[in-house]
This record gives sequence, structure tokens and C-alpha cells, in this order.
Amino acid sequence: MAENNHHSAEELRDAFGKALLELGSEQPKLVFLDADLHTSTKATWFKQTYPDRFIQVGIAEQNLFGIAAGLASEGFIPVPSTFAAFAARRGLDQIAISICFANLNVKIPGSYCGVPTSRAGASHNCIEDLAVMRALPNMKVADPGSNADLRAIFRAAVATPGPVYFRVTRYAVPELFDEETHEFEWGKGVLLRKGADVTLFGTGVMTQFCLEAADLLAAEGIVAEVIHLASIKPIDRDLIVESVAKTGCAVTAENASVHGGFGDAVSEVVAEECPAPLRRIGVRDRFVESGGIDELFALHGMTPTDIAEAARAVMVAKARREVVTV
Repeated sequence: MAENNHHSAEELRDAFGKALLELGSEQPKLVFLDADLHTSTKATWFKQTYPDRFIQVGIAEQNLFGIAAGLASEGFIPVPSTFAAFAARRGLDQIAISICFANLNVKIPGSYCGVPTSRAGASHNCIEDLAVMRALPNMKVADPGSNADLRAIFRAAVATPGPVYFRVTRYAVPELFDEETHEFEWGKGVLLRKGADVTLFGTGVMTQFCLEAADLLAAEGIVAEVIHLASIKPIDRDLIVESVAKTGCAVTAENASVHGGFGDAVSEVVAEECPAPLRRIGVRDRFVESGGIDELFALHGMTPTDIAEAARAVMVAKARREVVTV
């Protein structure tokens, strides 16, 4: 099966490297901390340009976040960078206590997250980071849907006091937004396509899959509303309620575990404010194997076709509810 066959050439990690360099020129207090992964995370450009603000911690993730906390307490803007798996697992205690408990100004980019890690190894596929980071008090969480979105989120993270976790996926998707005008706001989603039959909520690279699923449904006469929710915590409750109240059913799609992450964040709002049939697309209760990216998306039921099928299912459930109500 071909990999990345419908995507642009530049991966989100490339956009991260460029944004890091831009912010480095604007923020003299910004310091990058590396866990021996700068060639993979595309921080090499920053290292070459600002060697005095590049700190090589080595493969010692707990030290990485402990040092970041110390730098933040002294007025710096530390960006401790590693793979999402090592942030959400090995460095979690330091992130929770040293950074979040103290509400320190640390910006954490979690790289190589979810399914697409380009055969880096099964242990590198982090599917629980959204759930873990969302549960931490004071932590803001975002999953960019395109390169322009990532740049805007990184910029907003640096401009926002306090801890921030955002994903840097090793994947390339078509651009969702205008590079020159796109802005990101915490707690605000983006309505990408209006519809009346079902709402498709996407975050990260899965928003592109939602758009493709909407195209599949449109061929059947189903008009799906597509909403991009890059800001997972805080989440846009008003937009979720407004859309589901109109369509009466929804599907969520995330490049992560369905347990505790984005799908659950949306489900909490729907359950509390506007109960309606909802299906969550993402990795079920299992680890992700090492393999081809498109093969893995298909294996875990996360393709546009799977999203479209889930949309049909919630529409059937909605129709049954309406019949019962009548």
C-alpha cells in the first residue's frame, strides 16, 4: 500500500523547525532543550543559529523537564523537546509536579505522536499523550491540523503564560488554512464545512480525513458539517453544542487512543449539554504496531472510509431516536 500518497511534501515537523527558528529570533529568552533527537524533530536549524540557547540534555527525559522547570522559574521560555512517548511516559512526574503544579511557563512539543511514526518502532507510537496531558491541571493541550496551524499554535503557546503541550506529528497533510492570515485561539474551533446531517469533529491530522469522509458522504447526498478542534484543552464547548444541536449526531476522529483523549473531551460536552448519538474514531484498547502509515490507519479503522461509515451509523441511531420520540 502506498504511503502518504495524498499529502503535501512538508511534514508538520518541518513546519515546527521553521517556526522554532522564527520564534527564536523574536524571543531572546526562548531556550531549546533537546533529548538527543534534534535531527528528527527538525531543531537542527535552531541549534546552528542559536547554539548558546540550545541545551543538549541527552537521553534523560526526566532531567529534560526538570531543567526546563528551573529555567522557567528564572524567567526563560524553555522548549523541552522529545518524542511524545517519552514525554507522556518517562517524564510525566516531572511535567506534573515540577512544571504543572508550579504552573511554570514551559512549552512542550510532543513529536512522533499517534500512528504515523514512519516505522520508528512500536514503542515509539504514543497514543495516550492527549489523555495524559489533558488530565494535568494548568496544562493547555493542542493538536495542529496543518503546517499553518502548527505555526499559529506554537506562536500562541509562547505568548500564553503557563504550561502548554502541543503535538508535532511526523506526517504531511494538505494545508487547511492561509499561511499569512491564520490565527489560533485557545478554546476556539474552526468550522471548515457547513452541514446539517452529521457533525465530523477532527483534531490534528485527522481533520483532513474528516474532510475526505465528508466528500464520500456528499456523493450519497449526506451533508456533513466538519469542525476542526485543534484546541483540546480548553475545548470549544459552544461550537460543539451549536453544531450537535443542529445535526443531532456526531463522529470524532483523533490520531490517538479513544480512551481519555479528544473523543472523550467532545463526548463529555455532548453528554452534559446536548445528548446525541456519537462514535469515536481512533486507536482502540491496544498498542500500535510498527508498519506502513496508511496500512496502520486502515488496520485501526481510522481512514476516511471508516469515518464515513461511523457517520452513517450515528445517523441511523439518530433516526431511531426520532422515531421513538415521536
